[in-house]
Amino acid sequence: MVSDGEYLKMAEETFKEAINIARSDDGWKVEKEDKANDVLVEMKKNSKGKKIYRCTAKINMPAKLLVDAIRDTDKITTWNYTLTEARVLKKLSDDVAISYQITTDAAGGMVSARDFIYLSQVGYEGEQFIMGGKSVEFENGPKSSKIVRAINGPGCQMVTPCPGDANSCTFMWLMDCEYKGMMLQSILDIALPIAQTSFVECIKKLAAKLKEEGKY
Repeated sequence: MVSDGEYLKMAEETFKEAINIARSDDGWKVEKEDKANDVLVEMKKNSKGKKIYRCTAKINMPAKLLVDAIRDTDKITTWNYTLTEARVLKKLSDDVAISYQITTDAAGGMVSARDFIYLSQVGYEGEQFIMGGKSVEFENGPKSSKIVRAINGPGCQMVTPCPGDANSCTFMWLMDCEYKGMMLQSILDIALPIAQTSFVECIKKLAAKLKEEGKY
């Protein structure tokens, strides 16, 4: 059984590792670009030769509103339609938690739902918000014989205010995900970037809704 102290140490190490990968300049190749909507997905192979993805998008909403939405795990499915379930299993500190999430079917049904248990840490570096983490084993965590468990390597989401524009921010998501199950690599190569751009679409719809509601 993993102690709280061990989880906290693991979270801190993963947080730092994910930031280093996300900010690295070498080896990234453009996988998908939508200039009209300011969305870019890049791919590179990590130290184990596995494909990882980095999605960057400009979002027309204040950074604080997006940060609040991302941090509220228990309510994230109200706007993030790439997940059907998300809940905190254990809060280890103000900044560190273990959560359980189930994805929707992806890539037009070619990829069935996956679930995962995720250890995350949140923090700020200057004005930049970062949530970093990875999959962990968690005793008494939910299990389903019908859903394949995905494994997330070190990843993070970053929200950075746009200089000179209080109502815009940049969102970045580093994803290192093993979908597991019987999956053709060619399908995965399509599904993983789509998972990222689908999430960005959810964020943009949330931004439009909050603007309509007069939140900014």
